[in-house]
Amino acid sequence: MGEVLLVYEIRPETPEVTPKRLEELVRSKLPENVQMQDNPEEKPLFFGLVGIIGQFIIPEEDGAQDNLEDILNSIEEVSSIQMTFVTRL
Repeated sequence: MGEVLLVYEIRPETPEVTPKRLEELVRSKLPENVQMQDNPEEKPLFFGLVGIIGQFIIPEEDGAQDNLEDILNSIEEVSSIQMTFVTRL
């Protein structure tokens, strides 16, 4: 079975959530079959918010993308996510 690379812009709820903290929160929630690439890019947003651009490798199977998005959206300190890129590996 193949793998899929997904890239998401992940926005924090408040300016107090630093990009490093945001990365730690995301990594702590990921299941074993999902990999987050190291050193996500920081993305300045507005009103002092700084998000991250996270790259994730997931298995190419039904429901894997929805599961990842559900996990990301369930993190209390995450305001929103937006997929910016997807490709098969």
